[in-house]
Amino acid sequence: MIEILKKYLLLYFSKQFIYFLFVGASAASLNFFSRFLFREFLDSLISAIFSYSFALVFAFFLHKRYVFPYSVVPIETQGIRFLAIQLACMPVVLIIFSQLSRIFYEVGLAGYAEPTAHIISIGTPALVTFLLYKLFVFYK
Repeated sequence: MIEILKKYLLLYFSKQFIYFLFVGASAASLNFFSRFLFREFLDSLISAIFSYSFALVFAFFLHKRYVFPYSVVPIETQGIRFLAIQLACMPVVLIIFSQLSRIFYEVGLAGYAEPTAHIISIGTPALVTFLLYKLFVFYK
């Protein structure tokens, strides 16, 4: 059991994980900044969903190209699995976003409530999704 745990923990100390973090940061930045555009026209929760979806497509192709380029899994299967993982993460992200926004408003950070809550919420699933992508979506 210890050896299996050690094997998986060592995956986080790799060049691939660093690429994963850069791709994730790029997608998260797109998610974060596109929310401001969507927020001009939509409710805060709806704009968060749209920005999350927009960044999702961007993230898939960056992960496929730069982080997990050697996968033998057909791209359609990769896309479905990637989407399934992201859809499973979306409620967690939205709950964290809405709750943190509310808390930040209540403590007097109204001007920073939504942006701060958004940054925290989109970074939350990163450690879990790395292993899911590596071992399930893009495996070789």
